[in-house]
Amino acid sequence: MIKTIETSKYKIRFSDQGEGTVLVILHGYLESIETFHALALDLSKSARVICIDLPGHGQSIIKDAQITIDDMADAVHAVLVHLNLSSVHLIGHSMGGYVALAFAEKYAKYLASFSFLHSTANADTDEKRKNRSREIEFVRKGKKELICSTAVPNTFSKKNQGNFSKEIASLTKIALNTQDEGIVIALNAMMNRPDRNEVLKNLSVPKYSFIGKEDNFIPFEKGLDWADQNQMKAIVFEHSGHMSFIEEKEACVEAIQKLIL
Repeated sequence: MIKTIETSKYKIRFSDQGEGTVLVILHGYLESIETFHALALDLSKSARVICIDLPGHGQSIIKDAQITIDDMADAVHAVLVHLNLSSVHLIGHSMGGYVALAFAEKYAKYLASFSFLHSTANADTDEKRKNRSREIEFVRKGKKELICSTAVPNTFSKKNQGNFSKEIASLTKIALNTQDEGIVIALNAMMNRPDRNEVLKNLSVPKYSFIGKEDNFIPFEKGLDWADQNQMKAIVFEHSGHMSFIEEKEACVEAIQKLIL
């Protein structure tokens, strides 16, 4: 079921399906709740699954000119308050992981477990900030299509891009439908987020990091090191890039079910 809530800063769309243990999934940059449609459908057979369009993405609407990662975390909190939820398993994909960790810092009492789905607690490097600034300029020059057509295929393992061409086309469409101002706001929010490794290290709930062995954004060995440094259990996908929930969906569903049920 698709629902919306409205606050002074944004109108948030989310999906809510299934019953039982509550799992909240936060999507990444240029994604939406539709990105997780197949995964959520499978998981909803044994749990209650909530997916949220983060501010500026999907059909969520921003009313403020500037939204931070912390503001996005507040939007997630607003959904949980609206649904009268007090304990959730939280999973954040890529940018959604940044939001999930900001949420954990502010609202840790809600967490039954915390999981990164191909994400990190690190702040952006100088090089990454430069790349995000370049993307902002592309968007402002009306070249969003160039970003989407390049970024989306690269989220998959190079070995998998041919086999998942239909999925890549669908995800590219979702990316292209992302509001220009939403993209700019998200890029600025990611550039300006702080390092939260200490927050992650100090979380007292079960912690997991889903890592793709063929991830083009997070080098495998670094992903393992980061998980170890923050006392997270690493869940490795041998044949996935940044999108294990599509590239190895069955294995991803099974892994999530084990950690929440």
